[in-house]
Amino acid sequence: MSTQRFSSQKILSAIIVFTILLAAAAALLSASKPKVQYSVNSPEGVVQRYLEAVIDGRNERAAEFFAANSSCDATDIDRSWIPESLRINLAESDIEGNQAFIELAIDISSGGPFDDYYTETHNFRLIRESEGWRILGIPWPLYNCEELGK
Repeated sequence: MSTQRFSSQKILSAIIVFTILLAAAAALLSASKPKVQYSVNSPEGVVQRYLEAVIDGRNERAAEFFAANSSCDATDIDRSWIPESLRINLAESDIEGNQAFIELAIDISSGGPFDDYYTETHNFRLIRESEGWRILGIPWPLYNCEELGK
């Protein structure tokens, strides 16, 4: 009976070790995935530069990517919240003349012990202006663009 128990414990230990190794390999592969750098002249590149500026706390720079008639500005970005740990992936882009639609899949850490992520989908609308592509509407991570107290 003790031999059978010892054998079961060995099998269970082997399964646990194998699972940990698989998780480590998956983490290594996802972390080593090269970052794609889109052209700043493309809608994808504008969204990418905007989000890089927001994440880096360069809100004045991020606001430069808003369309000329946008109601959003750097103070709106100042009030936004960016998760500490996130991954942003381009899900889809659709360019139709002077308009573009960019869909992002944003993976946000749940903060759990296994570094689980949940995914939010966010859409960006862009328009081509004389300066290049600019973001319309209220882009993530913003949820409103208006002065408080008005």
